[in-house]
Amino acid sequence: MIEEVQKQSFYTLGRRRVGAVLAAKTGLQLGETQLGRLMKRFNLGARIRRPRRPSNGYRSGKISGLPGNLLKRKFYADRPGERFLTDVTYVRYYEQQQWRWGYLSVVLDLYDRSVVSWVYSKQQDVDLALKTLTLLSFKDIQPGAMLHSDHGSMYTSQAFRDALKRLGIQQSLSRVGNCHDNAPMECFNGTLKVEGLRNQAFGVSSTPSFIEQNQAIERYITFYNHQRPSSVLKNMTPMAFRGRYYDQLLTANSLC
Repeated sequence: MIEEVQKQSFYTLGRRRVGAVLAAKTGLQLGETQLGRLMKRFNLGARIRRPRRPSNGYRSGKISGLPGNLLKRKFYADRPGERFLTDVTYVRYYEQQQWRWGYLSVVLDLYDRSVVSWVYSKQQDVDLALKTLTLLSFKDIQPGAMLHSDHGSMYTSQAFRDALKRLGIQQSLSRVGNCHDNAPMECFNGTLKVEGLRNQAFGVSSTPSFIEQNQAIERYITFYNHQRPSSVLKNMTPMAFRGRYYDQLLTANSLC
């Protein structure tokens, strides 16, 4: 049963999340120590590698006329579509006999940590951020919603700020050079690379083309949103956690 759980999760789960999945599916309750020993004995642990950290490209100094850190590390929301995080991370691909950098732009919803918008591109520019924002515009966005990011030039551009205003989204920016102000987003970027793109069990080519890398990203995000339990969400998946919110909302409305 442990092996089945790990195969379905592409060998990304540690003993705590394996235990949570077993309990949810079968009702079987195993202690962490006992489960850890079994996983070690039968080589069923997580088979993932830590990614190396690329340069974040921050520039020192303060940019005037921009909003501050309005989020203030309040990494939670009362409902979907209320608070978002965004960032661009480097995801390389192989083309014409050499490695090249691709750029993945992602938006997370802080309510359930789900990926609600993403774009993979060969160019890191304002258009990449705007395309990601366009996809976000088709999702549920609460009045007065907030989008938090770092001080990347695409996020401080007038075009991006104008697009946020049209959507009625308030902008929040991390303090310059402080990645902890956007910690859940940074965490997702690392998780994507460790559990998905650098995980042999996930079936990614050792020299993926741009298209193959895009497909791998899509496959992992689908897994992340619908199958991967999160301790932050009481070992529920993002979509299950979101579904519970709407179920409770429907129940409350039916009682009115």
